[in-house]
Amino acid sequence: MGNHILIIQHEETEGPGYISDWARDHHVLLTTVNPQNSHLPKGQFDGIILLGGMMNVDDRHKLPWLADEIEWLKGYIEQAVPILGICLGAQILAYILGANIRPLDQEEMGWLPIKGSHKLNLNIEKVFQAHSYYFDIPIGAERLAESEQCPNQAFLFKEKVLGIQFHLEWSQKVIAALFPRFYKSYGSPQSNHTASKKALFRLLNTHFAL
Repeated sequence: MGNHILIIQHEETEGPGYISDWARDHHVLLTTVNPQNSHLPKGQFDGIILLGGMMNVDDRHKLPWLADEIEWLKGYIEQAVPILGICLGAQILAYILGANIRPLDQEEMGWLPIKGSHKLNLNIEKVFQAHSYYFDIPIGAERLAESEQCPNQAFLFKEKVLGIQFHLEWSQKVIAALFPRFYKSYGSPQSNHTASKKALFRLLNTHFAL
């Protein structure tokens, strides 16, 4: 693939994190756009990454920019551009592909065990979770990961559209800023972040063919 990836950032406080480190190491150009205050570009990209956010897919009815983003993404899915969705981003992709987005019985929060398939190649015991909704697996997609509380943690559609419910990209600093009470009570071990960063790099290298 080429070296220009578009990042859709839904919240000012939820940036690309370790994705930026990966891009620097692999000489990949990142362009970051927040659809809440900027128009989504119509150019050609070698890949797209959708980050998380506090909103839900159902909020498209009251957030015109979210409805516009969903329509914009449909065109890139049809073009078979490699796309990665994280948390809200994964739910948006699943919805576009015809799957339902459902509330969890209990929010997943913190460093929790995950079971991933060999195809996902996470090679990691715990990931950071922060979500109260999850996606059904779209028809034609393959489920790649699950957890005790959430049966669907990752999916892959036609080898190009990958959705993951958890956060490999967040640093200690980000978790401390987003969840100060959690961080004060439980901390966020550096060893977990080191493992997450390595897993993220493997995932990005595979999905974006680097």
